[in-house]
Amino acid sequence: MILLALLLAAGTGALAGKVTLSGLAPRLAPLPVTRDMKVCGNNKPDESVEVSQGGGVRNAVVWLTDVPVPKDVKTRKEKLDQQHCAFVPHVVVAPVGSTVDVVNSDKALHNVRAQAGDVKLMNYAMPIPGHVVPTKLKKEGTFKVSCDVHPWMRAWLLVLPTAAFAITGEDGRYGIADLSPGRHRVKIWHERLGEREAEIEIRADETATYDVQYNPR
Repeated sequence: MILLALLLAAGTGALAGKVTLSGLAPRLAPLPVTRDMKVCGNNKPDESVEVSQGGGVRNAVVWLTDVPVPKDVKTRKEKLDQQHCAFVPHVVVAPVGSTVDVVNSDKALHNVRAQAGDVKLMNYAMPIPGHVVPTKLKKEGTFKVSCDVHPWMRAWLLVLPTAAFAITGEDGRYGIADLSPGRHRVKIWHERLGEREAEIEIRADETATYDVQYNPR
């Protein structure tokens, strides 16, 4: 269990837990690299499901759907980099109204595209190493990120109506601090394993626990 008690502001609570996969994790073949091998290498790992030896699921996103975006959201920034023809990190989460800096760290042309259904968030050609494009996140959504030049490049950008979120680490654990007491709606998303929802009671000066177990897909 993640210990958040020492991080809590007076009168607030926290939520912590672990996202796991039951049974054996799927064995995913590496993604083949078909161009720019000197920069990109020969293949890339498939990051759509990453599971630790203890069954922890990485890159699951947990958030509270009923906690509003803070007033200082315009000052918040996240970063989506392109390193050796892979998006880093694989999953980016940011509140609506904040900014994500899209970066090209490679000596190669990239064209970054992010789309959720018919909603297009970005479509940038980035030919210069060190090129940074600040992108204002004006619309909520779960955006699939790709590169038109390198089809194996995949990532996700979740733009949420809250700043009360967390991404699970390599061991599948997460923690969200400084939550107002009361009942809250919690949602969990994973790109391949799906979504879960629950209602959780948050108490002042305490850490509530919400664990989720997925079945393999």
